[in-house]
Amino acid sequence: MEKEYKEGDTIYILMEAIMASTLMDDWVNHNYGCDMLVHRSKKHPGCVVIETKSLVWATRIIKWYQYKEVTYQTK
Repeated sequence: MEKEYKEGDTIYILMEAIMASTLMDDWVNHNYGCDMLVHRSKKHPGCVVIETKSLVWATRIIKWYQYKEVTYQTK
C-alpha cells in the first residue's frame, strides 16, 4: 500500500547540480522565506537533493525548475 503525503512530511527533490545552483541563486537573491536543506546526493553522482517541509515551496520548485525525482518521508 502506498503512503499518502501529510503536512509536515519532509519533501526531497533530486535535481542536477547546475539546476540546484540556479535555484539557490534565486532563493538568496530574492530573499524567499523558505527553509531548505541542500546536500549532494550519495546515490546519484552530479546531483543535489533539496529538502523542505513546505509543500508550497516544493510545488513552486517543481513547477519552476527541472528536477529528476520527488519523494517524501513521513515524520
